Amino acid sequence: MVVGTGLALLALSTNALAEPCDTVLAALQQERHLSQVKQTEGKQTTEYLDGPNIALSLSCALGKPNIAVTWDGPAPDQGFYDLVGRTGSLVSTRSAADVVKASKQCRKEALKDESEIATVEQKGLAIECQAFARDGGGTTITVFSE
Repeated sequence: MVVGTGLALLALSTNALAEPCDTVLAALQQERHLSQVKQTEGKQTTEYLDGPNIALSLSCALGKPNIAVTWDGPAPDQGFYDLVGRTGSLVSTRSAADVVKASKQCRKEALKDESEIATVEQKGLAIECQAFARDGGGTTITVFSE
């Protein structure tokens, strides 16, 4: 009886952790320009492409989802930031406009920093980014759930 109870609790906790990711995955399936290219076993990581310059990765490995959006090239276009805003608001409590504003601020700070990395933290929003101009440029914005 004790073993069965432990397994039931484990199953419940695993389902509870998967639930936020399932909701985000369902929303990402509705993004008309995203094409899923890879998904690991157990849906720990799901990767998408949006045209030749944009890649998106949803990570559910830690129970709380985070989304990383990458731009391959110099300055990201507005479509990139719109995607960051829409998908970032799925994993944070902030609006898409707030996510876009913080993402642009983070990228600007990363370009100025020698390490090419910056972090922006606000109530209900945590963003880490890497941005560089060398080798043709690139930007990755990661939005964390908390």
